[in-house]
Amino acid sequence: MLNNGYRYVKNIIDIEKFLKDTRNKYRLISQRRFKGKTRENGEIVIPEGATLSLQILEDHSEPVIDKNTGEQKPDNVLETFEVTIVGAQYPLPIKKGSMVRLYDFIPEFSYYINYNFILRFGRVEEIKDSKDVTD
Repeated sequence: MLNNGYRYVKNIIDIEKFLKDTRNKYRLISQRRFKGKTRENGEIVIPEGATLSLQILEDHSEPVIDKNTGEQKPDNVLETFEVTIVGAQYPLPIKKGSMVRLYDFIPEFSYYINYNFILRFGRVEEIKDSKDVTD
């Protein structure tokens, strides 16, 4: 048996599918400063930014059926998740309750650990056109 095999495992997040299933439209719940990550020698690994709590408004993914009960599991509509906008100036000029889209996914800084996503993006934009929100 290989000791500490987890060191050789890499999870790949299918962000394109996630963004497509949710139509890349979310409600901004809150934001807070992200301090970034630095090495002990002061080298910056991940720049400062802003961590956003977002609410999913749509979920067009395939239904998941519970194999024990045969019942359909709940979708992700109204669930919340967090993303970090790396390099963003905090606070972002986007108000709580605004609709936003995410851009420039950074896979090398993003993970899926213990059933939780750590998602990092390079940019977020407010959806200002009401036609775009219903798109």
